[in-house]
Amino acid sequence: MTEGTLQNQHPGLHGFALWRNPILWKNFKSRLRAQALFQCLLVFITSAFLTLIIYTGMDTFDANSVESARAGIIPLLIVQAVILMLAGTGRITSGVIHERVTGTLEYTRLTPMSPMDKVLGYLFGLPVREYILFAITVPFMAFLLIKGQIPVNVTAQVYLVFFSSVLLYHLIGLVFGLVLKEWRMSVLLTQGVVILINLVLPLFSNLGFPFLQYLTIRPVVSANIMPYLPQSSAFRSAIPEAFFSGDVAFFEWSISTTSFSLLLQGILIFTLGLMVYRKWESAFNHSLSKTYALCLFVGLQIFCIGTLWPNLVGNDSSSYAQGLLPSDFSPDDLAFILPIMFSIFSLVCVFWLLYVITPTHDEYRSGLIRDRKLRNLHLPGLPLLDDKSSGLLSTVCLALLTAAFIGFVQITLIASSGDAGFLTASVVYMTDYWKLPMASVLIIVYFYVALEYLELQKLAILILCLWIVPILLGVVAVVTFDVEQNWAYIISTSPIPLLIYSGSAVTMTEGAADAAEYILINRAFWFGTSFISLTTALLAYKLQQLQTRARAHGSDR
Repeated sequence: MTEGTLQNQHPGLHGFALWRNPILWKNFKSRLRAQALFQCLLVFITSAFLTLIIYTGMDTFDANSVESARAGIIPLLIVQAVILMLAGTGRITSGVIHERVTGTLEYTRLTPMSPMDKVLGYLFGLPVREYILFAITVPFMAFLLIKGQIPVNVTAQVYLVFFSSVLLYHLIGLVFGLVLKEWRMSVLLTQGVVILINLVLPLFSNLGFPFLQYLTIRPVVSANIMPYLPQSSAFRSAIPEAFFSGDVAFFEWSISTTSFSLLLQGILIFTLGLMVYRKWESAFNHSLSKTYALCLFVGLQIFCIGTLWPNLVGNDSSSYAQGLLPSDFSPDDLAFILPIMFSIFSLVCVFWLLYVITPTHDEYRSGLIRDRKLRNLHLPGLPLLDDKSSGLLSTVCLALLTAAFIGFVQITLIASSGDAGFLTASVVYMTDYWKLPMASVLIIVYFYVALEYLELQKLAILILCLWIVPILLGVVAVVTFDVEQNWAYIISTSPIPLLIYSGSAVTMTEGAADAAEYILINRAFWFGTSFISLTTALLAYKLQQLQTRARAHGSDR
């Protein structure tokens, strides 16, 4: 059998041959018609205007041609980022939504193409117009880079991370289009996530939490392009000199910004690609298996702690020592913020993973029926970590891992305080160190029980009523009724304030005012813990009743 015959019989063997991908060609023909001419002209005119106005306008300030060219690199790079990262990502999500509405997505699912061909076809086919628009800007960028005498290796590093970020955001758009049940809001949600990643998350680096900024091109641009900009450049003055080093402090090692960004983004790209692949393989699969979710969580925690390490041990390479924080920001403040921020980051990761791996009521009942059929055939039953098995075991594992990592962060902080660490001048109460891990475990179990029993829509109502409303009531009690003592009890019934209370007592001093505040916060912590525990117990009881009825129904079949 010849190779051509084999490929005709098995279209999935094309693999990464995009030029043979029918999905790519379908989008190429549909998106590059006459209506695309206006966008092409608009991008061409914008790029030409930016290049000429900056390159020639700098002469007014007595800048030479090299500095003039370098001044235009960042504005044009922003245009390229808007085209591919924002518009291209939104186009992928909207394209998948259109395929779902018209039924084309289900037709594509039935074709003999391999899941990988389908993933690559949509990933590079839907934003094909945006790639053409990006190509229009390339000659202008090449002119600025050559005239600005930017080394080739610097340009290569920047655009390597640039396209890695583009691929990451495009996969986020593809996942949202395929996975979210409320897919009508997927376009706005996708573009909102891209804006959040690029504009909001990097701000946490100023609080000693630099991990999240490596999901963007900001670090590699700061390390490679910013040193070449003129001193008078507004972009250069907006970035602290600490970001020009080009190295990432990861535990006790020093890793280049480019390598670290590619490594972190590569893990997330593989994860998102796996989610899309599993959905194309079967519409009934969960986006991630429970086993992979546990491994991914451990990996994210290691990456986060590795970048936090300089701040945890308080050495000279920390962002606090480099002066990135405000001058009135004390070491005690940083020691208070870091564990709580790390806990919030961990909880967000756990919530997302639980949303992905927790079975719905229908999936759980289907798993019970399948388990009984396997046992009737004298075969091993459904694995404990199967997609349709209860999420209790995986939740317990995630909760214990979260508590262990939070405890490790706190232990590292207190262990370093004997030298030159952030807690040197503080009185640390060792008995309070278990409160933050315990509160995190309780909140995780609370979220899981509510999610599995109520499912997503009813869970959103519970979060609004029991997570957001108590905070608003506490604010009203303080502002309107001048209730200064009882407000802490009111808002402690919400998980996030409870998390803050559980970590706030660690860095308190022995002053009389702090002692009174410590007593108030300690009582509010126990009040909130009791309320959330009772709520969780009630939801768990209802969930157990629901699962008991499902098992009884499954045994009748």
